[in-house]
Amino acid sequence: MRSINKIFEDVVKRVAEKYGSNVSFLFGDWAYISSQLTEWGKSSSTCKFKFPIICLYSPFTEDRNAPKRTVSLEFIIMVNTLKEYTNEDRERTSFEQILRPIYDLFIEEIKKDRSIDVEYKDNVPHLYTENYRYGRVGVIGEDGKPFSDFIDAIEIKQMNLKIKDIKCYGNRL
Repeated sequence: MRSINKIFEDVVKRVAEKYGSNVSFLFGDWAYISSQLTEWGKSSSTCKFKFPIICLYSPFTEDRNAPKRTVSLEFIIMVNTLKEYTNEDRERTSFEQILRPIYDLFIEEIKKDRSIDVEYKDNVPHLYTENYRYGRVGVIGEDGKPFSDFIDAIEIKQMNLKIKDIKCYGNRL
């Protein structure tokens, strides 16, 4: 049984391939995600992998009372931005050029993943929010400390999915 984290790590790898550029992946709560991104920013070898990024928030609860696991997930898709940008600049630079294309690829790859049972062929049910505010005023963590980067983001909530356990049979030594 593959973990949800591994399933979405693979989904994001395919998104990056189709996007033709880096799209990173992290999972955890905001404190963990922001600390990892801050660490990545300290090194020239990892700094280039910070953004764009798709993050899976945890914890999440899997319902395992049926043959297929069900889960409701939350994600944030982020790109770094400049505080001085107007909303019109953010729309053009962050959302039109980066965030929406990555979001579209993300949804398409979820629909194609063999481990995810999408009941609706044309739709993956979820709530979608474009957040321009983080780029203007920043993000404050649960500890009250500001996140080191200004970001524009698409937030995805209540993505309700059924997870299939793919069995792999083969000759064993």
